[in-house]
Amino acid sequence: MIDHSVTITFESPFWIALFEMNDEKGYSVAREVIGVSEPTGSDISLFFAHLDFNRLTYSNPTLCESENNRRRTMSYKRMQKKIKREVECREFKYTFTKAQTELKKLRQQKKIERKCLTKQINEEKKERKFQMQQQKKYEKHRGH
Repeated sequence: MIDHSVTITFESPFWIALFEMNDEKGYSVAREVIGVSEPTGSDISLFFAHLDFNRLTYSNPTLCESENNRRRTMSYKRMQKKIKREVECREFKYTFTKAQTELKKLRQQKKIERKCLTKQINEEKKERKFQMQQQKKYEKHRGH
C-alpha cells in the first residue's frame, strides 16, 4: 500500500510543497517551491496542474519504525498528555519533522555528489592545462 500526502509550508521567503510517500520500501520525501507570494486556492490548483510528478526527486527510502507501520490509534486524553509533555520539555531549539530530516539528508548527499563532480572537473582542467603547457614547451624547443 502506497500512502501519499502533500503539505504546503512557508519557509522564508518561499512557499514550499512537501510530497511525502510511504510504501513497502519505506518513507521518502520530495520538495518543490511554489513561489514567493502567498498562494491562493487557484494558484495551488494551477501549480498542481502544471507540475510534472515524474520530475520530483524523492529521497532514499528509510525504513519506518514498527510503531508507525502499525498505525495504532491513541486515546484522546493520552494524546493530550503526550503533547503537553512534549511542549513542557521542549527546549527552544530547532525541532525537525521527519520530512525535514529526510530533506536534510538528501541535501547532504547531493552536496557530496556535487563536491566529487566539481573536484573531478577541476582535476581534468588542471591536467588539460598541464598538457597544453607541455605541448607548448615541446614546440618551443623543437627546432633547436
